[in-house]
Amino acid sequence: AEGIPLCPVKRTPPRLQAASAMPGRNKARKQWQFLKGDETLLKPMILKDIAERTGLDISTISRVSNSKYIQTDFGVFPVKYFFSESMQTTDGEEVSSKEIKKILTDVIAVEDKKKPVTDEKLMEILNEKGYKIARRTVAKYREQLNIPVARLRKEI
Repeated sequence: AEGIPLCPVKRTPPRLQAASAMPGRNKARKQWQFLKGDETLLKPMILKDIAERTGLDISTISRVSNSKYIQTDFGVFPVKYFFSESMQTTDGEEVSSKEIKKILTDVIAVEDKKKPVTDEKLMEILNEKGYKIARRTVAKYREQLNIPVARLRKEI
């Protein structure tokens, strides 16, 4: 977690300065693999995780996280970027929804445009890879990624 600078906090009371540094340091510990450069290794994390580790209220963590950024070797990210939902694989391992969204994006990017992959087929592909996911969840993630349904992606 050392060497990951946080943007400076100015004109903030000392207690809030300490609080604003804690989420970044805690995120850096939890997201170490991601900070090495692989977005698919982003660990699922919610505000409650940081609140429990720091002993601060969830609302304090949320307020502090809203306007802060973390600088890494490959870019500057808003602190909120590191919060994501979690899903379980068939092995019981917790994975970030961002990892699943990356797989969806990759599969759709290489699909046959004359016969695009449906949400049902995307669900089957993810299930084969060990991700327990429903078709409705695939549709939700696809919409969040601003990717149209299969019939609208079809090229003639």
